[in-house]
Amino acid sequence: MGELSREEILNEAQRIARSQFGGTLATIHADDGTPYPAFVLFHLTPECEVLYGSAADSQHTRDTVATPEVAFLIDTRSVLATDWPAFDRVIVEGRAERIPPEDERYAPSVEQLAAKNWLAGYFTQTGSLYRITPRRLTLVQGLGPERHTVDFAD
Repeated sequence: MGELSREEILNEAQRIARSQFGGTLATIHADDGTPYPAFVLFHLTPECEVLYGSAADSQHTRDTVATPEVAFLIDTRSVLATDWPAFDRVIVEGRAERIPPEDERYAPSVEQLAAKNWLAGYFTQTGSLYRITPRRLTLVQGLGPERHTVDFAD
């Protein structure tokens, strides 16, 4: 497989994200600085921002408050049992921020989450809305070593 254009990488990332309800949020543990993974329901916006809801008392919320730099993994692991060469991954690295209900971005973001998965909308409305602004997006297709990366301006 050859080099992909920025548009091709982002289109493929969107395709993969649309096929998955949840992904893995990686934070830095607020208590001891170790990595902490959590499965969360999400929506990837056209700008490649990751939207997700989180309970106020969850470990990943406490971690994000302490260290907002996070990574988010979207993958197609369900294919590994039947079609392992089709195992694709999207990794979004960036900064998470809480979007409060009074913010003009809140309502449309919750609508996007709920449109993808009603449960994601419910969890967000009973907890907090977070948005990861991407710094880098990496696409990995299949099991080969090739990585396709898009860097976003700060």
